[in-house]
Amino acid sequence: MFKRIAEAIRKRPIIGWAIFFVTLVGVFLLGLLAASITERRAEIATIVANRIDEIEPMDPRSENYKNNFRREYDTWRKTQEMDFRSKHNGNQVTDVLAERPEMVILWAGYAFAKDYNAPRGHMYAIIDNRNSLRTGTPTKEGDGPQPAACWVCKSPDVPRVMHEQGIEGFYSHKWGDLGTEIVNPVGCATCHDSETMNLNISQPALIEAYQAMGKDIEKATPQEMRSLVCAQCHVEYYFAGDQKVVTFPWKEGMSVEEIEAYYDAFEFTDWVHGLSKAPMLKAQHPDYEVFLLGTHSQRGVSCADCHMPYNSEGGIKYSDHQIMSPLKKVDKTCQVCHRDSEEKLINYVYEIQDKANEIRNRV
Repeated sequence: MFKRIAEAIRKRPIIGWAIFFVTLVGVFLLGLLAASITERRAEIATIVANRIDEIEPMDPRSENYKNNFRREYDTWRKTQEMDFRSKHNGNQVTDVLAERPEMVILWAGYAFAKDYNAPRGHMYAIIDNRNSLRTGTPTKEGDGPQPAACWVCKSPDVPRVMHEQGIEGFYSHKWGDLGTEIVNPVGCATCHDSETMNLNISQPALIEAYQAMGKDIEKATPQEMRSLVCAQCHVEYYFAGDQKVVTFPWKEGMSVEEIEAYYDAFEFTDWVHGLSKAPMLKAQHPDYEVFLLGTHSQRGVSCADCHMPYNSEGGIKYSDHQIMSPLKKVDKTCQVCHRDSEEKLINYVYEIQDKANEIRNRV
């Protein structure tokens, strides 16, 4: 091949000059691209290093991050939007008991039989908790049916109060006792170290669950952390002991069978059914455990890859912090890897969800 090119250049020198100039232009363009990437990386490093505002350790207020990380803050604020509805879910208020009245019977004697709405965005974590009928109407300290544990996944104020009062001190309270302390919804400090902005585990229950499995969460990779910060809350859990300490039942493993074996070992029950009087277990929201079983997790995809897709603004790439269904932004989520049309991808998801709901309803 090279001999043929050399022979062609010998016969027609202009071909050689053409190849030279094309190569020169290619190298020039590659140089511009490399310079742009280097410049943007430097710009991002400058944003982190030269912050406008200093953020105190464990500061739970997301608004204190906005001047340093405007793009992330602005998209996080969008978690208050209620403009999306897919076939089976969305970010709007949905009364699950009205849609599935059989759950009132199945949960008889349990607080969820009183009130259960599908969760909205992170901005509503506090207000939706306060407005739930499950929390009762506490009127004084120590009053009300729910323990302090019901605040744990709702606010970055929780790690702050745990730091100030100790973990045992926090769990010694009733839910109503901490109403004036827990005021900031899930936000920046839930997942980020305020000094380095690295992803950070702020909930003791996840750290303890890893220790129970003989693992060191400090050794998690950056890609694993993009799911583990979600696993602080989106998991199966139970309230352990008299103080109702949030605990993940992972000691024997994270499959359904292993979790059930863990509970059976000490005959744990969430409640006694109000009608049948049978001891009952209720799965909370084992999103992370189910995710680990799926093809995406097994191929190294993280929760954030699909629920916090990348945006680009002014040459800067950043994660969209409007954490919600990937179906709202298929072009930035599914189609990053899958080349099918948006309609085909959405219908494929609906087929899976339809089948899952059919099995659930039949059971």
